[in-house]
Amino acid sequence: MKHSNAALIRRILVALDTSPSSQAALEAAVALAERLNAEVCGLFVEDVDLLRVAESPYAREILYPSAEEGRLTRGGIEKRLRVQGEQARRALTAAAQRANVPCTFLSVRGKVSSELLAAAEKTDLVAIGRLGWSMGARLRIGSTAMDLVASSGPVLLLSEYRAPAPPHLLLYFDGSPEASKALQWAAEVAGSDSGRLTVLLAAKDEEQAEQMREQARGLLAGSGFQAGYRPMDPNDSAGLLSFLKRVENGMFVLGTKEPFEKAPMLEAVLRQSRVAVLLFRYDGEER
Repeated sequence: MKHSNAALIRRILVALDTSPSSQAALEAAVALAERLNAEVCGLFVEDVDLLRVAESPYAREILYPSAEEGRLTRGGIEKRLRVQGEQARRALTAAAQRANVPCTFLSVRGKVSSELLAAAEKTDLVAIGRLGWSMGARLRIGSTAMDLVASSGPVLLLSEYRAPAPPHLLLYFDGSPEASKALQWAAEVAGSDSGRLTVLLAAKDEEQAEQMREQARGLLAGSGFQAGYRPMDPNDSAGLLSFLKRVENGMFVLGTKEPFEKAPMLEAVLRQSRVAVLLFRYDGEER
């Protein structure tokens, strides 16, 4: 049976905790699942590293709002994790019911990155808040998000959720087979929901930009969707970042990590812009 490119994403895994960026990931995952007729699978991980820290006789926590110091115990952390897990389950159920989207929820105990990567093998896309709770989280992407970026599957990273209006999709196009697949997917998603699509042509000069524009138009021929085009020097990372910072309610779609080969560039885009980033790497295998 032949599937559309949009149908390549049928199961969306969302990493759940109690952070604002996790809530943003949940809302975005549900909204995308609604457009794609997909299922949302929520995963909450009881972090074993946190439990091990609590076993130390020197572990302490600062209580809010009294600012008093309290003993950090394993039992107390386990109880807190159970409460957070239930909060995550309720948030998932409520969001899915509002959008009439099927959902499942799983709570496991283990290392966050390894559990999420294992669960990702059984889904088509992972949505995760791009910032962690650790010290310096405002300045750096969460380590779990970076582990997913380094993996082979599609991943959607975001820290805040915009209005439910269709996002402005920005497709990085370098002419590769991966970018071509991502372009066709983005056009279907945008076209199915009256969204906008701008193809960023990663061209070094006007001649190459025109060749890429014709290639992209050929890929979209017959779809009835009209995309916009904008040349973008692939070596001008500052120009790309400046452009993305001006976009509201955007989703930056890439079929390749090439623009982000240097981690600081990825962190800069995620930290300084307001766009979601979708690394659309699809291996063509059915799951």
